[in-house]
Amino acid sequence: MLNRNTVFILGLILILFTACNRGVKFDRDKWNAGDGLTFPNRNQMLDDLLKSQKLKGMKYYHVIALLHRPQGVDSVSMYYEIVRNVEPGSSNYRKNLVLYLSKDSVVTGTKIVETGKKK
Repeated sequence: MLNRNTVFILGLILILFTACNRGVKFDRDKWNAGDGLTFPNRNQMLDDLLKSQKLKGMKYYHVIALLHRPQGVDSVSMYYEIVRNVEPGSSNYRKNLVLYLSKDSVVTGTKIVETGKKK
């Protein structure tokens, strides 16, 4: 049986854990902040971006206005780098937000793509 102090401490730990893992609201300027190779705010904003912005159905130029230029684009998709860990000796973990495009440059779907192993 747990005593009151143990229950209190467990509750406090749960509250702190939840607060620390809460995402950050999407902000266009903070989304693009970084050195061009890393974007320190994107991973925390990703959930809110996907919940608050209706990307599917958005035209290419509206996506650019919202998220700035992607790190990669071709005829069927574009991607935004969320996390890049390419330190020497690491597993080269990457996490990207991929937006799939129609022939008319309209977003038809989104996907989070992770490669390598997290640190």
